[in-house]
Amino acid sequence: MAGREAARASVSAVSGRGPPCTPMTIKPARKRVQAIALGRGATERVIGPLAFETAAQISARPLDEFRTDPTQLANGLNEFQRATATDFICCALANELELASSGGVLTLEAWLTPGQRLYASLEACKRLRITVGDNVALLVGLTGPATLAAQFNAPLSAVSEIFSALVKHFCEAGADLVLVIDPTGSNADTGINDILRTASNIARFHRGLTLGWEPASSLPQPQRVPLASPLVAGAGITTTDTIVAADASIEAVRRWMAITAGS
Repeated sequence: MAGREAARASVSAVSGRGPPCTPMTIKPARKRVQAIALGRGATERVIGPLAFETAAQISARPLDEFRTDPTQLANGLNEFQRATATDFICCALANELELASSGGVLTLEAWLTPGQRLYASLEACKRLRITVGDNVALLVGLTGPATLAAQFNAPLSAVSEIFSALVKHFCEAGADLVLVIDPTGSNADTGINDILRTASNIARFHRGLTLGWEPASSLPQPQRVPLASPLVAGAGITTTDTIVAADASIEAVRRWMAITAGS
C-alpha cells in the first residue's frame, strides 16, 4: 500500500493537503518526517510552532546570551519542548541570523566562529539530536539565497556555495527540517531555484525535508495555523503562521499545540 501512495504522498503530506489522520501516531516525530521525505507519509503529521527565542523565558537569560551560548540554547530549547509537547524543536530561525553572525563577512568560517549565533545554533542542534533521539524532530530556519545576496550585497554565485554548505552542516548535525525564509526570493529566478534544488537534495540525502516559507517559493510549504486561533491539523507539516515572539505566553504555545494535535 505504501508503494502505491508514494508518488503522490510527498507534496500533499508536506503542504497539509493530504487526508486527515487520527490524533494518535505510533511513529516518533523524526520517523514521521523521514516517512514524509521518502514519500511514504501521506497520513503522517508533524506539528510545532515556529518558536525559538520564546524558549529564553525558561532559561531566564537575556536574549543575546541565550542566542550565543550553545549550552543555554540546547537546554532552554529542550525544556521548552518538554513544556509544550511539540513535535519539533526550532534550533535556528533566520531573523538576520547569518548577518548577525558574520561581522559583515560572507564566509562560513566567520559565521561558525564560537560566540556567534550560527555557531551556537549548530552546536545546540548536535547536542539536541543526541538528547531527544528520534522522539523529537529538529527544524532550522535559514535565510534564503536571494535575501542573503541582498544583505551582503553579493552575487548569487557567491551565496550559492555557502548556503548549500550551511544546509549540509545542519543536516549532518541532525536537522530534519530546513525552512528557507527568503522574502527577497522569486520562483521565477532559475538561479535561486537551482540553489534551492541543491538544498533539497542535501536534505533528502539525510532523509530530511526542505520547506519554503514565502508563497512565491518553489519549495513545498507547511500548513499554517495562527497561534491565537488553533484548529486540528491535517496530514503533513504544520507550523504557526508567524514566528512566535520572544515574549509570547508559553501557556498559549502549549494550548496551540494541544488543540492543533487534537489532544
